[in-house]
Amino acid sequence: MKTRQLFFFIVVILLGALVLRNTGHLEELFQLLRKVNLLVLLLIIPVRYAYYWANTRFYGHFYLLYGKRISYRELFPAVMSMNFINTVIPSGGVSGLTYFTKAFERRVTHRQALLAQAFWYIAVLLSMVLVLGLSFLILLLTNAVVPVSSRLILVMTLLLLIGGFIVFALTLNDSIFIKALYVLTRPANWILRLLKRSPLTAKHIERFVDGYHELLELFWDQPKRAVQPFMDAFTTICVELVSITIVFLAFGTLVNPGAVGVAYILAMFFSLASVFTNGIGAYEAAMVEVFTALGYPLELSISVTALYRLISVWMFIPFGLYFYRHRVAREIEEEEA
Repeated sequence: MKTRQLFFFIVVILLGALVLRNTGHLEELFQLLRKVNLLVLLLIIPVRYAYYWANTRFYGHFYLLYGKRISYRELFPAVMSMNFINTVIPSGGVSGLTYFTKAFERRVTHRQALLAQAFWYIAVLLSMVLVLGLSFLILLLTNAVVPVSSRLILVMTLLLLIGGFIVFALTLNDSIFIKALYVLTRPANWILRLLKRSPLTAKHIERFVDGYHELLELFWDQPKRAVQPFMDAFTTICVELVSITIVFLAFGTLVNPGAVGVAYILAMFFSLASVFTNGIGAYEAAMVEVFTALGYPLELSISVTALYRLISVWMFIPFGLYFYRHRVAREIEEEEA
């Protein structure tokens, strides 16, 4: 716990230093916040709903691969509840997965629920690589990389793209894939021990590899059906980019879509450090730094990032709480009966 608190305070100090370094911009920051166009910002409500719509469709399409049809009406409350649980009890999706498995225990096995979650992460990562590649091309074509800082961001983007393709290629070779996982578990276990959590073992690696192979077999056996959940995951990434764009428009700025894509993906990459900060600070700091490096004013970058994160994380939390409490109340009634 002390280690996590230490990293949290480091991130807070870095954010504070960033603001203090630019104290002359604080008045401009407050003026920007007063000028938010609320009518434009309201457009984000249906866009954010589209995120949960696509997320719900993902599970419906995935379970069809096993011949199990679960309606949107059944899945949507569970997805909203899972989002609520993962937000208020962040644990890498484990809490939400347990709830989701419990909600459909009579129709979906625990392994199928686990594979659905694994496929979700894989599809999201592949979608991010695709978005990063498109954003890279847009920045090049729009000549938005003149400053030195912009070029550094572009180089970092290119390295991530190359690394993503190399990692995917390595996963296709079983022996290399397993050896790489064993190597990766060493730093991962060091972090887990610092956080006083159970380390990853050979059994975890074997289960992961088996599950990955099963997902590949599902994809090759039913390619048309497997594309549908992938497109659902891709849609959720697109929704995030549209959300950020709408927030920029609410502040009266037309943003380069390539800049939005690169800032979002790099922020997601650097937020891996948030394992030490309970998910706070690393994502926001990375997004602000990328936008400022690409030439957007600091005060605008801070305002957009803060407002976007506030909306994307908390806007639908009350709905998740409602569905979660409704289900818990129903289970209590069933037990009493």
